[in-house]
Amino acid sequence: MYILPQIQKDIYGRAIADNKQISLNDYLGSEGEGENENESEEKTDRMKQNPLQLMVRAIGSPKVIVNKTGRFATTLFNTFYYPAMRKRLMRLQEIGFIDRIPSQKQLWFGAFDMLRYFISPGAASYYKTKKINFAFHQVLRFLNDPSGISDPIGIRVPRDTIICHLLEVVHANPVYDLQLLDQFEDGLEEMEKQTEQMLNKTHPRYSSITAITEDKNYHARLLEYVRRYRVDPAERQMIRASGTARNDPHFLLAECMFGTLPSAFRYINRLPDNFSALLRHARTVKTIDPSYCDAWIVEQFRQKGLLNP
Repeated sequence: MYILPQIQKDIYGRAIADNKQISLNDYLGSEGEGENENESEEKTDRMKQNPLQLMVRAIGSPKVIVNKTGRFATTLFNTFYYPAMRKRLMRLQEIGFIDRIPSQKQLWFGAFDMLRYFISPGAASYYKTKKINFAFHQVLRFLNDPSGISDPIGIRVPRDTIICHLLEVVHANPVYDLQLLDQFEDGLEEMEKQTEQMLNKTHPRYSSITAITEDKNYHARLLEYVRRYRVDPAERQMIRASGTARNDPHFLLAECMFGTLPSAFRYINRLPDNFSALLRHARTVKTIDPSYCDAWIVEQFRQKGLLNP
């Protein structure tokens, strides 16, 4: 029998959203699926308009172009100027989201694992069910906000890049990104404000974002969850379906580890801190290694017969 560890609290006295609250039934059982599926059947512009129209809308007005170019430059600066990145990591540690700051090597290879084990296969599976071309969808995302796809971990991007990412991508679980916003004093407040603007169609990037978002109900559900999260971060997480990806237990284990910021950084901190070992890991380990994952999650998988003892 697995024993869930105690939920930690952040510096504000709030319970921290973590995989310590996760039951696999939230992903596999009928109860979890019923919670997840409120997507609109009505086709959005992303589904109806031709590719050229969508690309023009994603690029946006000259004012939007200047804004996103500036944020992309900030992301590049944070990527190659380590003190700026370390300041962000120290803030996450101060809040209580991470126990210790990983090395640069661990961060880069951890981002690679997050991308190949969780982000890409989950997104590809989901968009396949929507009959959306995954490659073209990434082109639209790049045109709309190049900084939004340049950092899988999200520790180098500005506040509004995280918000735009949450607004344009129908998330499997938005918790990780909401925790990233907590490093900014007004991050969650601004997230709620901009989601409201999307619903009343006053957001300055409404046209470009709606050229990408494929679910008309998404922003309403996101706003409801953000408001609940601001009251209680340990609120039941907003999990949506990922196509057939969760049929693969290795993907599901990756989702349990990378779905929240604290669990993702525990995984990253367990990676070797040696370049040759990390390179060997990247070359030879094709599915997520349970030895880098949380014991209470791995034990749930083994009890259900999803992983070998």
